[in-house]
Amino acid sequence: MSRWARAGVAALLAVMALAPVTRAQDATPAGPGFRAEAEPDILGRRGPAVVGWLYNDQGVGFTNVRIRVEVLDDAGQAVGSNEAYVYGNVPARGRSYFFVPVPRFGARYRVTVIRFDRLEMQ
Repeated sequence: MSRWARAGVAALLAVMALAPVTRAQDATPAGPGFRAEAEPDILGRRGPAVVGWLYNDQGVGFTNVRIRVEVLDDAGQAVGSNEAYVYGNVPARGRSYFFVPVPRFGARYRVTVIRFDRLEMQ
């Protein structure tokens, strides 16, 4: 292994060792008819972020879904937040991916749906 490759592996291990250890959260309520799974984007190159899936338990799809991700400390207090749109539509009884930059990592994350438009069938 070259010197540069060893240095890259060492840097990656250092970042992973310093990052908070969290697991993907169980699906939690994100608003009426929605639930979310969220986890820190540990290996992201754009700074702290939260990624996950927004589940739609309803029989109708939604578009323009905007969520708020709150960063929670060990006591469950919000220490930061940010908002973003979910990628694409959230199909009826389906899920869609989200990526939300946050000011810092936390012990847990609370995801809330703050707006959406109903997809009308044609």
